Amino acid sequence: MLNFKIHTATCIGNSSNCIYPNEVLVSDRDSFIKAISFDHVTAEFQGSYRSKDKFITSNCIPMDCDNDHSDDEKDWVTPFDVALDFPDVCFYASYSRNHMKIKGSKSARPRFHVYFPVKEIKDADEYADYKVQIQAKFPYFDDNALDAARFIYGTSNPEVELYEGDLTVTGYLGRRKFEDLPILGSQIQEGSRNSTLSHFAGIILKRYGKSEKAKKAFLEESEKCNPPLDREELSLIWKSAISFYENISKQKGYIPPDEYKKVSWEKPLPFTGEKMPDFPIEALPKVLRNYAIAVGKSTQTPVDMAAVGVLATVSACMKNLYKVEGKADWHEPTNIYSVIIAEPSERKSAVISLVIKPVDEYIKKYNQIHKVEFEMSKVIKQRLENKKNSLLSQSKKKGEDKTASEFNDEIRSVVEELVNFTESKPLKVYVDDTTTEKLTESLAENNNAISIISSEGGIFDVISGTYSSKVNIDVFLKAYSGENISVDRIMRNSIYVENACLSILLSVQPVVIGELMRNKKFRHRGLTARFLYTTPQSFVGKRTLESECISKDVYREYKELIDNILMEEKTGNTQIIKLSEKAKELLKEYFDWVEQKLVGEFTMYSDWLGKLVGNTLRIAGILARSSVIKKDVGDALLEEDSPIVIDEEVFSNACKIGKYFLVHAVNAYGDMGVRSDFKAALMVLEKLKEKELVNITRREVMRLCRWVGSAEEAQSILDNLEDYGYIRLSEIDPAEKMRNGRPKNVVYSINPSVLSE
Repeated sequence: MLNFKIHTATCIGNSSNCIYPNEVLVSDRDSFIKAISFDHVTAEFQGSYRSKDKFITSNCIPMDCDNDHSDDEKDWVTPFDVALDFPDVCFYASYSRNHMKIKGSKSARPRFHVYFPVKEIKDADEYADYKVQIQAKFPYFDDNALDAARFIYGTSNPEVELYEGDLTVTGYLGRRKFEDLPILGSQIQEGSRNSTLSHFAGIILKRYGKSEKAKKAFLEESEKCNPPLDREELSLIWKSAISFYENISKQKGYIPPDEYKKVSWEKPLPFTGEKMPDFPIEALPKVLRNYAIAVGKSTQTPVDMAAVGVLATVSACMKNLYKVEGKADWHEPTNIYSVIIAEPSERKSAVISLVIKPVDEYIKKYNQIHKVEFEMSKVIKQRLENKKNSLLSQSKKKGEDKTASEFNDEIRSVVEELVNFTESKPLKVYVDDTTTEKLTESLAENNNAISIISSEGGIFDVISGTYSSKVNIDVFLKAYSGENISVDRIMRNSIYVENACLSILLSVQPVVIGELMRNKKFRHRGLTARFLYTTPQSFVGKRTLESECISKDVYREYKELIDNILMEEKTGNTQIIKLSEKAKELLKEYFDWVEQKLVGEFTMYSDWLGKLVGNTLRIAGILARSSVIKKDVGDALLEEDSPIVIDEEVFSNACKIGKYFLVHAVNAYGDMGVRSDFKAALMVLEKLKEKELVNITRREVMRLCRWVGSAEEAQSILDNLEDYGYIRLSEIDPAEKMRNGRPKNVVYSINPSVLSE
């Protein structure tokens, strides 16, 4: 059977989801079951966003059968009946989630989906047209599910059937796609003239009906025949096509040419507020997964917050102890920059408090146990300082005498002891409120590794220069990449940080991210590209007083993991986490996938996308370390652990999380900064609703919205509205063109749903 592609979501049963980022190649029963276990589509869409306007390609036609045509079970059909009506046609069938269940007012009955593998189709209208033809042949298929952007709910433990055949359904229907026809200027050679023209005539009649326009196109196509066909032969072909056309025009589901041209309005894509895909919680190791789910239930917040929070917390605890090896000359540290974007009252602070709770407990206990050691260390250092100062004071009194050489030896001994002395200081894993200068000091004082964890976005005010016009963001850029930092200070000791390591976990309001994205300095220097963004859905208005508490066992396991990581000490070289051979193969596939996105529809996000593979490796390292409790840490050295390895499953999970962050990054870049012209489009939309207009022109935009400063700005707004499905071009004279190819005085029709909202 032919292979085909299905694109899946990361959820099941979510009708509001529009994102289908995961591609699955269906080649057998197992891969088919894997694909349909999640909500899915059978077409590829731009940006993985399901919409007819974003249709790219498909090589599978799905049909839906609920057996709603009759309440008599004798009339009900099954996939076997489909096979009888489409002899020798190959297809897959799966029973839907409501199979043999009561659905609405309908009794339990067979309900299933049929998937017909076909050759690639790149035109959404042609794709939908095939569905109409299939439904006309087998009218039991749902005639309300014939559009090009139909999604299908995933099914847990799906029941499937495979029907072998030598034909595709399109081949069976005797149709040919436009791209299969001879292109303009080519010749139709003897031996294929009749069949080629017959196919062309059938298609052109379907498009234009029995009209002079259709006949003219047919005669023009016939001129490509070599040698030419005589008029009598052409007349027979045309009459035969007319007969075929009149036959199909009588079938149920046929769309007349006039109606065919009237493309129905689809729901426009939202500029803002669209629900993002949920975090793929199944991708986290068990301990992190259980705790993230528990925190979400306890705080009544989306699991995304806690999931990103635990990832960042583990990253903070791993500090600079590990690096992940992508290949021999490519190593990624395990620190990540993450930010949770949510409105006020979303309980961001509560979530962050819970994910770092075991860190705070460990720090408190550690510092309590070692407080005498810290004080003694401070006293010893002070004593050495005092001794040095005392010797220097004596040297001024003695001057240059015979004891100078003895004095030099003594002062050298004290200075060497002081320089080599490492003061023991209280443990500090993260800071909250800080400045760039103080952050560099914190790195130097904490073995070159520190984190920023905050439920506010105050650090963005600091680095944007809100409190000082002289702000250096180099520490944030270099500490992400593990570079060295050197700071010379007047009247004070210089600071040198080797292989700096900074992790960040912030929760901020959307307005803060908007300001971040609009800061050209941050964008151009790559600061915004270093962050992993998440914009969870809002639970405000759906919460209750009572919530499920975090179980002691779930918290204990999470705390044990955090303690286990914090007990590790850096002894010598950084530990290298390597990939298994299977994981390396996945890395290559993932790298190629990202590389194609860089020159495709995500070009405008290339700065962020360029760091996605590296960030995914970092996430894989975090997942791998979170999957084990090491025994060779702390005071009780039980046994030596095996090296941590990222296997195929762990890296696959990291890729899922990486793709999740990609969709959310596009949202952060698009809705909150890079596409700030969306705000202008929304303001124009409000005017359209207010005036209840049916059509709009560029001139009317400028008249209604005086704040629009130029014709170019007005056209940009209209372009955005058109791209997102709020308006579309009305019929125009194609002869009227401007120099850049756009028709003059364009009139746009307004989507009726705009006025009904």
